[in-house]
Amino acid sequence: MNFVRFGILVGALAMSGGPALAAEGAHAFSIPAGLPLDRALTAFSAQSDRDILFSPDLVAGRRTSGLSGRMSPDIALRELLRGSGLTWRQFQGRYLIEGAPTHSPVEPIAEVESVVVTASRRPTLDQVTPMSVRALSGDELARAGAADFSDAAMLLPGLTQTSTGTGRNRFSLRGVYGSGEATTALYYDDVPVTGPSGTTADPGGSSPELLLVDVERLELLRGPQGTLYGASAMGGALKVIFKRPNLAQASETALAELNTNSGEWGGGQSLVINQPLIADKLGVRLTAYRRTEPAYVDNDRLSVRNANAGRVWGARLGLGLEPTEDLQVNLSASYQDAHDDDTSGGSLGARPNVSLNYVRMPFESRLKLFDSALSWRIAGMRLSANAAAYAWDSLRRIDYTGTLLAERDSPDGCKRYLDLPAAVACTGQQLGVYSAYVDSRAPGLLNQPINLSAQVQEVRLQSDDPGFLAWTLGVFHEIRKDRIDSQVVVGDDLTGEPDFEQGYTGRRIVDSRLSHRAVYGEVTLGADRDTSLTLGARRFEYDKATIGHAAVVNVISNTSEANFATTTGEDGWSIKILGNRRLSPTALLYAQASQGFRPGGINTVPGLPPNLAAYGPDSLWNYELGLKSSWFNNRVVFNAAVYQIDWQDMQYSASSTNGAFAFITNLGEARIRGLEADTSFVVNSMVRGGVSLTLTDAVLTRDQASAEGAGLGSAGDRIPAAPRASAEGWLEYRRDLREGLQLLLRADGAYVGRSHSAFDRRSANDVALGDYWLFNARGSLRTRRWTLSAFVENLSDADRPSFATTGRQIQAFAPRPRQVGLSVAYDF
Repeated sequence: MNFVRFGILVGALAMSGGPALAAEGAHAFSIPAGLPLDRALTAFSAQSDRDILFSPDLVAGRRTSGLSGRMSPDIALRELLRGSGLTWRQFQGRYLIEGAPTHSPVEPIAEVESVVVTASRRPTLDQVTPMSVRALSGDELARAGAADFSDAAMLLPGLTQTSTGTGRNRFSLRGVYGSGEATTALYYDDVPVTGPSGTTADPGGSSPELLLVDVERLELLRGPQGTLYGASAMGGALKVIFKRPNLAQASETALAELNTNSGEWGGGQSLVINQPLIADKLGVRLTAYRRTEPAYVDNDRLSVRNANAGRVWGARLGLGLEPTEDLQVNLSASYQDAHDDDTSGGSLGARPNVSLNYVRMPFESRLKLFDSALSWRIAGMRLSANAAAYAWDSLRRIDYTGTLLAERDSPDGCKRYLDLPAAVACTGQQLGVYSAYVDSRAPGLLNQPINLSAQVQEVRLQSDDPGFLAWTLGVFHEIRKDRIDSQVVVGDDLTGEPDFEQGYTGRRIVDSRLSHRAVYGEVTLGADRDTSLTLGARRFEYDKATIGHAAVVNVISNTSEANFATTTGEDGWSIKILGNRRLSPTALLYAQASQGFRPGGINTVPGLPPNLAAYGPDSLWNYELGLKSSWFNNRVVFNAAVYQIDWQDMQYSASSTNGAFAFITNLGEARIRGLEADTSFVVNSMVRGGVSLTLTDAVLTRDQASAEGAGLGSAGDRIPAAPRASAEGWLEYRRDLREGLQLLLRADGAYVGRSHSAFDRRSANDVALGDYWLFNARGSLRTRRWTLSAFVENLSDADRPSFATTGRQIQAFAPRPRQVGLSVAYDF
C-alpha cells in the first residue's frame, strides 16, 4: 500500500532509539473545525510529536470538527476522526489511519461520547473545558426525539424553563431567577437573542424559540459567563449550534412524524438538503420544517374543547464559502412562523389542563434572523467576526377580566370616570354608574402587538497555536429596539374573541431602545501546562431610552400618568479568575470566581411613587470548585461542581397594589448554594447511559417587604421557581439484529423538584410547583438509509404544575399529557 508519512520524530521518540509511541501524556492541541482531514492530521502530528501513516485517497474530501485543549494523543486522535468513518490503530509504533468497519449503520460505542464545544469561544472538548458545561450532540437530540426547547430541557439538568404566558418562556440556571434582562443568555450560533421590553421592562420573560431541527449540538454553560457572553448570562448560557453546509458531500434527509394525545392528532415534517456547488469551496444547506401540536386544554367557561393547538413552520438557508483553507465564510437566513390557539395553562382550582379564562389567549410569532460569520486564520491567530440582525413580530393576548372586576367598586375609579375633584367622593348613585361602565367593558383582554428588531456585531481575535500563552480579545455591539401597542378591549362573552368595534377601554404605546457596547478579553497562562491560570474582564456600557404614550386613558386601572420619556445609562466591569490543574491525563480540577451583571432601567408603570420608578442594576459573584474525570478507559465519566452565589440588588417583579400592573424593583440580597453532578457510562458496545443530579439552595438574605408592591419576600424565603433538587437519567440499548439492521431502545427520566411560585408560601397567590417525574421511551429500527421509530412521552401522565403565574387570574402550567407517536426518516 502506498502510504504517505506525516509527522516529526523528536523528543522522547528519538531518545527511545526506535519508532515506538512515547508514554501516554497530555498535550496541548489547537486544530480548527472544518479543516481538511489531511491538514488536520498533519497538525495533529506536529502538535503531538507522533508519526501518522495514512493514504491520501482515504482522507480525501473529509473534514474535521476541530480540536482544542489538553488531552492525551490517543483521545485527541479519536476525537479528530469522530464522524469521519475512519479509525486508527497502532502499527509498528505509529498511528495507522484506516476505514472503520461498515457492517453496521451506526458505529458501536465503546466509550462515553465526547462533544466539541465552543463554551470558551474556541473549540474544545467538553471534558477538557474547565467549566460546568453539558453538551448534547445533534445525534443525541435525535435519538431522544427532542424537537423543541421543552423536550431539550428534560435532557439538560439544571435548566429551568418557566412559562410566562402563551408561547413565552423564561430560562434560568442555578436558581438565578428574576425579571428584567435575561439571566440565562440564549444564543443561536454566535448570535444572542432576547425578547422585547414590553410594558413591564422584562426582556428575559420571552425569547424567540426556533425548533431544534438540523442541530449540530446544544451547549448548556452553567454559572456566570459575563466575561465572554455579557450581561444576560449572569446565571449561564444556552447555545444552539446549527449545522453548516458540508462543502465536500451532498446529502438529503426527510423526516415525518405522527403523534397524538388527549384524542387529538399532530405531527411534523422536515427536509434537509445539503449540496456542494464547488467541491470544498462553496456549498448550500436548506432546512425546512413544519410541526403541529395537538391540543389538550379545555376552556370550561367558554365551552371550548381542545383549545390550545399549535402550529409552526420555518426554513433556514445556509451558504458556506471556503476560498482558502484558512478562510471560512458562512451566511444564513432563518424564518419561522408560529401560532398557538390558546394558553396551555389551567386555572387554579380547576381540574388539570382545564381553563376558566373569560377570553381566548392566542400567541402569534414571526421571526426573521440573518447571520454572517467569518473565520480567518492568519499568522498563528484566528480572527472571528459576526454581523447579525433579527426581527421578531408577535401578538399576544392576556385575560384582563380579573383586573376589571377587582376595580368594579373602586371609589378612585369612580372619581376618575366621572372626572370629579380629588376632594369630592362618589355618591352611591355615581358609584353605580361607574360599576355599570366597568361591567360594559368586561370581559376584557389585553391585545398586544409587539415589534422587536436588533442588530448585533462582534469581532474576536484569538491565539490559534498551542503554547504557554492563550488569549482572546473581542468587541461587541448591539442595538435593540422594540414597540408594544397595549390595547385593552372588550371580549365577547360567548367566544372569548376581541370585539374591536366597541373601541378601547385603554391604550398605551411604549417604545424602548437599548444600545450595548463592550470590550472583553481573556488570557490563559500555562495553556500548554498541567497547571494554568485564566484571567478575564469585560468592560461594558449601556444606554436605555423609553418613551410611553397613553393614546386612550384607562380610567379603570388609571393610565393617566403613562406619558413619559426617560433615559438611563450604565457602565461597569465583569471579572473572572479561573485556575485549573490536570491531576492526571483523565482528571481535571478547576476553581473559579466569576462575576455577573445586569443593567437597571425605568419602569413604564403609570403612577408609581418616585422611589420605585427606577430600578438599579444587579450583580453577583459565583465561587465554584469543579472536577472533570474519566475512568476505566473512558467508559465512565464523572463531573461535579459545587458553588456559592452572592447576589446583590436582585431585580424581581412585583405587582402594583391594585394588581393591574407589574413592575421591577431591587430586592436586595440573596445567597445560592448548589451542587451539579453528571455521570455517563458505557457497559459495552450495546448499553450506555447517564445520571445527573442538581441541588440548589436559593434564599433571600434580607427582608424585602414594601407597602407599594405585592409579592415581595423576607429573609429566609426561597427564591421562586428554583427547585431544591432535580435529576435526569437515560439508558440506551443497541443491537445489530442482522446485516444492515439495528435496534435502538432509549429511555429518559427526569425529576422536577419542589419549589413555589411566590416568596411567601402563606400567600393566597402561592402555588406549590414540581415534585414529579417525567418518563419518555423510544424504540427505533435503523438501516443504512431508513429509521423507523415509535415513542411515548410523559409515560406516567404527570400533571402537577411546573410553573404558575401571579396576579388576579393565576395560570398553572403542567407538562404536556402522555403522547404517543411514530416517525420515519430517510437519508437519500
